[in-house]
Amino acid sequence: MFCALLVAFTTACTTAHYPVNPKLVRIDLDAGYRASRVLATEPGDTLFMHLSLSGGGMRAAAFGFGVLEALRDTTIVWEGRPQRLIDQLDMLTAVSGGSILAGWYALRGVDGLADFEARFLNASLQQELEAAVLTPRGLWRIQSPRFGRGDLLAEHLDERLFEGATFADLTRRLRKPFVIIYASDMINGSRFEFVQDQFDFLCSDLNGVSLARAVAASSAVPMLLSPITLWNHSGGSPDCGDPPQRHEGTNAGTSDAAALRRAELESFRARDRQGLLRPYVHLLDGGLSDNVGARGPMEYVGRFGSVIEGTRAHGYRGVRHAVFIVVNAETSARAAGDQSPDVPGPLRTALALADIPINRNSALTLAHQRAMLLAWEGEVRAAHERGDFEVYAQGAHFHLVEVNLSDVPDPALRERLLSIPTTLQLPAADVEALRREGAAALGRSSAFRRLLIDLSSPAASR
Repeated sequence: MFCALLVAFTTACTTAHYPVNPKLVRIDLDAGYRASRVLATEPGDTLFMHLSLSGGGMRAAAFGFGVLEALRDTTIVWEGRPQRLIDQLDMLTAVSGGSILAGWYALRGVDGLADFEARFLNASLQQELEAAVLTPRGLWRIQSPRFGRGDLLAEHLDERLFEGATFADLTRRLRKPFVIIYASDMINGSRFEFVQDQFDFLCSDLNGVSLARAVAASSAVPMLLSPITLWNHSGGSPDCGDPPQRHEGTNAGTSDAAALRRAELESFRARDRQGLLRPYVHLLDGGLSDNVGARGPMEYVGRFGSVIEGTRAHGYRGVRHAVFIVVNAETSARAAGDQSPDVPGPLRTALALADIPINRNSALTLAHQRAMLLAWEGEVRAAHERGDFEVYAQGAHFHLVEVNLSDVPDPALRERLLSIPTTLQLPAADVEALRREGAAALGRSSAFRRLLIDLSSPAASR
């Protein structure tokens, strides 16, 4: 009898509804959470540093946490005074598990790192989330067509970590780094950024969106968590207007990537006689479109057709060093199933559907980033030969620092860390090993050591 009542209770029509992202009255480039506003807070900055955190659940968060600790504990002499390297961060991009750490850092800053360890790394988030789903209330709510497991994750992250914080909290106190949390568009697989410039295309006010909801969208692993849904308000009457064209260079839009990105954004405004073609936008795990978070800078520069013009557009002048640090916590490509002649089961096969394109896309993205940095260096050298030192100073350098779990020198430790599952909860010993290895991997990087030598040279910060 009890079972029959429970089934009837959980399958009854429910009215649970996810929060709807608010409308935007009108587009205002001087309002909202935008890179142009955050980066303008330090107009004389001549050291640009971009950090990207990959996906990978708590494994990625713990590994990235160790890297942030190492950056905090690394002191350089810049502009004539000792400074922590972490304080030179201009931009921080993240997906999936890395977005949990990035969202917290955006809200709390470097002084909040210790609290993140207690509130997330040492917590039982996954166990708590599973318990919340299995309560009568949880089971009832997820039967609603307007509420899913991803929405439960957003609520739990809000209670556990973000305490109701929205992007308005970031807008009220603009400070570097500018943090971009990525999700993936369920329809075309494109990167969706939780920044006001992206939300302009939806005529939606990002200030009214919770940080927890952005992180849940970035972490919405297919089949395990439901997508996060946004409403496209651009079909309203009157609407907020068309997103203004930025002052892009004369070569803007010449690359295929730039044209594709524009088409992806403009798809949100496309309509036919019945109205918008996409009145609702469904978002999945950011790792599906860019698990290492490295495509953003390349596509941004592609909009301007030149790294010089792209850098100029955000107000930078006399840049001496441009640093890109990629923290990659992806698991090993070696699967346990390859040690057995048995036919892989449905779960292993389903996981491969996500893992294979993610790992292949990440490898291609990183290869493309290495090539792009070489091309940007060539552009700057050509500008210097013409006597143009306005945006990039004479002798300016580009640095790419890759921090990978797969580079751990100890084979046994490497296999242990690479085999840690992509979950939201790990044993304390695994968390500590990942955290320690994040700091050690950064220190071992030859590119990072060269960066520190370059920054310490007498001419580096003059």
